[in-house]
Amino acid sequence: MSLSPQVLTDCRIYIATADATGVSNKIEYSVEYEELDRTTFASGGAKERCGGLADMSANIGHFWQAGDLSMPDDTFWANLGVATVPLTVIPTSGAVGTLAYVTRVLECSYKPMGEVGKLLSATVDLKGTWPVARGAVLHPQGTARTATGTGTAQQLGALSSAQSLYVTYHLLSITADSGSPTLTVKIQSDDNSGFTSATDRGTFTVSSALDGQTMKIDGAITDDYWRAAWTVAGGATNPSVLFAVAAGIAHK
Repeated sequence: MSLSPQVLTDCRIYIATADATGVSNKIEYSVEYEELDRTTFASGGAKERCGGLADMSANIGHFWQAGDLSMPDDTFWANLGVATVPLTVIPTSGAVGTLAYVTRVLECSYKPMGEVGKLLSATVDLKGTWPVARGAVLHPQGTARTATGTGTAQQLGALSSAQSLYVTYHLLSITADSGSPTLTVKIQSDDNSGFTSATDRGTFTVSSALDGQTMKIDGAITDDYWRAAWTVAGGATNPSVLFAVAAGIAHK
């Protein structure tokens, strides 16, 4: 195997209602299992261990900016102490099918900081309240949608009875020339990439403003292809929405 190192220049970070990509320059992401000692007299003189509870933590460093819930300061203040914040980290461009890590977190602390003559910055500390699921992007943030549609099928895999599909959804912009547009996103599965017999597996709550939600779909499910589908409604004139959806499989 030849090594192809990646220079981290285009990481995507979506948290709640904010796309932190354009304001962040650092992210630390840690996933670990508690180490439990199971050594017995029959161990042969060596330590025996097993994994206990899973845990994750993350720290995001960013430049301070405020104005509305698409900005980091507004988002992090609004979610301080909230334990159901959707977090999606994508180490590449965020195109459909690219690798994504999805989870739900508690925002533990928010620390703006600065000194005279320097750029105002901040850090936010996050702790997991879900497993971390490694999966793929189902809908890219950079593609504006103006009408109802379906996304590209991704073969994430089937779910055993011990597994769930974990999904994050971030509505980052919703506009119209007039009226009040709404967006409804659902997750579908099928046993083929053509989705000839699509099954609805879960629907997010309808959104009429910037939004962030999570969804857990429990197995067993034998379908191995997954996609996002969306409905743009509300009777608005020339609606346009920007949203990101990612999903991955992890234990229940």
